[in-house]
Amino acid sequence: MGLLVLVGPTGSGKTQAAYEISKRLPMEMISCDSMQVYRFMPVVTQAPSAVVSRALRAHLVDFLDPAEEYSAARFREEAEGLISQIEKRKRTPVIVGGTGLYLRALLDGLFEPGTGVTKDESLRKKLSADQEKHGGHFLHDRLKTVDKKASEKIHPNDIRRIIRALEVYHLTQKPISEQHPRRKGIRERIPHRIFLLDRKRDDLYARIDARSEAMVDDGLVGEVKKLLKKKLGKTARMALGVREIESVLEGKSTLEEAKELLKKNTRRYAKRQLSWFRHERGVENVPIGSEETPAETADKILKLWSNA
Repeated sequence: MGLLVLVGPTGSGKTQAAYEISKRLPMEMISCDSMQVYRFMPVVTQAPSAVVSRALRAHLVDFLDPAEEYSAARFREEAEGLISQIEKRKRTPVIVGGTGLYLRALLDGLFEPGTGVTKDESLRKKLSADQEKHGGHFLHDRLKTVDKKASEKIHPNDIRRIIRALEVYHLTQKPISEQHPRRKGIRERIPHRIFLLDRKRDDLYARIDARSEAMVDDGLVGEVKKLLKKKLGKTARMALGVREIESVLEGKSTLEEAKELLKKNTRRYAKRQLSWFRHERGVENVPIGSEETPAETADKILKLWSNA
């Protein structure tokens, strides 16, 4: 039946639903999460426990040093290879996660500039500063003027890709939409269904708040303290919880203030994730009730899946 994809914002219950699906379907999970790739950060990343990972036969979880960078390009390459391996084992590949850019890279491929074109760090910094100064859809509106086709494909909140598209135009004087993908994605080659776990906003935010509290109870402060003694890459340092707790360790805020900030930042992130997936092609919305169990969610998804 092809590829099963579970997406949704942080705190929506994706891993729990996948765990229940694993009891009903011979499957292997491919994590689509830019932070759960990292080792030594189980509380920060909320990665599946060892027991759940084994049950899910989870891939791309807890394998990379926090000093290393991970990317959509690397995810695409590794995930595509894993899909092929899992299918050869006569099991169903199930992609689970909330990093929309990674999923899009897998489905649609990645655009790369022409030969000899690298990058312009000074331009990137200037564009980032412009966006920070003006806010809103400032850079996206600028992209519309030089590459309308790309602006229609890139979400206004995807600042990284917008900056890259503007950078490519600056370096080549050609729209990135006219560049050829280095490699096409799997969208047209591999049958797939994408299900968005969609909770009502109040329910989702209550779950996020409860999880933030639990993270502190589970040792978030100690974990971040150990992490900060290591060399952290740019990606790992962006993980929710790191900067908030770093402020506590530096005496700039109290733990209570950090917890409230973590809740606020996580809710904002969840909102951006929802916006992304609702603009993603082929996503099927699956409403999840506040009292619904992960087992009920799994049954609901598999019923939709079997009716393909």
